[in-house]
Amino acid sequence: KSKMDRLPEWLFRYFREVVDNHGVYSLVMRDGVQSLVDSVMDSLDVRASMAMEVEGSFSFDQHDVPVPEYDGARGGSFDAEVDDAGTKTHEALQQLRQLHYCHSSVYFLREVARMARHALRAKSFFHHPDVVGSECLDRTIALRGIEQLFLFDSFMDERIEEGGEFWSTSDRGIAPPRMVDTFLSSNEFLMQWWLEEERDGIISSLRRCAVTTLSSYQSRKEEDGPDEGRETSAGTTTQQQLYPPISEFFVALLHSARCKSNIFHDQRSRQMYLATVIAPLCSEYLDMVHSEAASLRKKMLARPPTSGPGVSVLRSANLPSNELLTSNTMDWASLITGTHLAAQAVLGPEERQDSHNDVLDRVGESMERLCDAMVEEFTSAYVETIIMERAKLASYMMRAPFLLSEPPSPERRGQRDKDKCGDSLSLSPDLNDSIHVVSLGVQACNATMRKVEDMFQTDDDDYGNAGEPSNAIEPNAMLYFGSRSIHEALKFAISQKLLDIAIDPQGMTPEIHLGGAQQFQHDVAAFERLFRAGGSGAGKEADNTIEPGPMERVVAGSHLMSLEPSQIQTIRDALRTLAVPSAGIGSLFGRRGDESAVGECNSVVGDEVTRLNVDDFYNDDRLMEEANNMLEAKGFAALSLNESLSIINRRC
Repeated sequence: KSKMDRLPEWLFRYFREVVDNHGVYSLVMRDGVQSLVDSVMDSLDVRASMAMEVEGSFSFDQHDVPVPEYDGARGGSFDAEVDDAGTKTHEALQQLRQLHYCHSSVYFLREVARMARHALRAKSFFHHPDVVGSECLDRTIALRGIEQLFLFDSFMDERIEEGGEFWSTSDRGIAPPRMVDTFLSSNEFLMQWWLEEERDGIISSLRRCAVTTLSSYQSRKEEDGPDEGRETSAGTTTQQQLYPPISEFFVALLHSARCKSNIFHDQRSRQMYLATVIAPLCSEYLDMVHSEAASLRKKMLARPPTSGPGVSVLRSANLPSNELLTSNTMDWASLITGTHLAAQAVLGPEERQDSHNDVLDRVGESMERLCDAMVEEFTSAYVETIIMERAKLASYMMRAPFLLSEPPSPERRGQRDKDKCGDSLSLSPDLNDSIHVVSLGVQACNATMRKVEDMFQTDDDDYGNAGEPSNAIEPNAMLYFGSRSIHEALKFAISQKLLDIAIDPQGMTPEIHLGGAQQFQHDVAAFERLFRAGGSGAGKEADNTIEPGPMERVVAGSHLMSLEPSQIQTIRDALRTLAVPSAGIGSLFGRRGDESAVGECNSVVGDEVTRLNVDDFYNDDRLMEEANNMLEAKGFAALSLNESLSIINRRC
């Protein structure tokens, strides 16, 4: 019975040793068949050379032209044609030699596979009652036997591929018989049973890894939830992980499953393996990632304890501890990066052999969409709940329109003087918590990106001005994905809220005064410095964007609104000179100075400055281009003309 249990293992091991270790393959192929092929090909090469020489002399004798009149040019051309024909014949014989090498090797391996197939059939291994019948007490016997089928077929494929380019799809008719197609695919009952066992085993392995590595699975056993102290220790452990172990294990399982799928030549068997094993594996992984993301969000938004040992909170009692926010952000970045790596593994290289690309492509695209959803979920929780509500950024946004539109007064001027340190403004007091929380998130992303840089760094000369490795490779960019995505999402969300204050789409700031504008510019610069100093991996990509993002726009807008009165008046007058036809320069662009046109534009009535109308520029492409060039020269290219005019019109 023990011999029957291990028959496939011993049988295939014997044939592998015969082919590789005992020198039979070298003896038969290199010393036997290949030597015979070399002798035949060398003989053919000699005979072809002699035939070409005879044909050349015969063709020369057929000419009636005397030898002196057979000029050198004509004779040289004829000799070149003969030499060229001889070269082509020699190359064709060499290709035929390599083709015989390859086919001889395949013939030999085919006979070896036939002997192995005969031995298994003679013993009826996969029909034996001790293996698959009702008397079988150990199902692992059949599983180990099926595993040996895949290993032997993979071994034969490796030996055949040594033939190189001469082994093509047209030669599949002489290929060795496939063990999996012979004993597994042809047995419907055995195939279905094995697929179910394969699915259950691979998913069980993934779940065991999840129990030991994912906090969401660990918390199911601890319904009370982790306290702050335990979260800090967990963060210390996870902050060194660029991606979670579950993602690495999933990629390993996926690679093994796809290799087995490619062993099948039968397309129906491949499709069955995909539907029964690979698709449930990917679905299970997606469920695990989704559960872990929900757990991380719950930990982030949990109310921190107000007292107790090890409690470290920020200025506001509603804010989580520094350690929790830092470790939680790193965990999010790690999870997003791991999911991105898993998606790339599912999508695979373009030249892969899978015939079911469309199915795996849809699964990979689902994983990429999950990455985007996790970035949005993190940003929503971190910005809308932690920063806006608990860190009081919402309070600042409510107060900012009054800050900008409030005219200077002696009382407020005295208060503003207290907020100044020397000649520079200080940060608005209600932004202290917001700046701190944003800095924690940015620093967590920076720590991960610096770790990636250290992994791929060769020397300091490989780094450019933006801090990005000049010889960045694909694994580098993939490991940046989570931290860079979070960094850019935080930057976009915060800058968009500041941009709403500057552009004022809801009309809450009818006027902008210099004092409030300068304070707002100082507050914007504080956020901008955080993100500019954050992350070498994110900085280079931001510099290469075609259109400026909200951060660049709000920086330009805050700078425009805080210009000195003489500077803002100069820009206003220059734009009005372009728009008003009666101003002289307007006639250079073909604008008429009739009274109706003047009524459509803005004008100066005494000392009162009326609003500039953007339609005056949109109606003339040349005026539009000139106005944009003027603003670009002043350093406000990030703003659209409509946004610039909105700020200029409201500036007092």
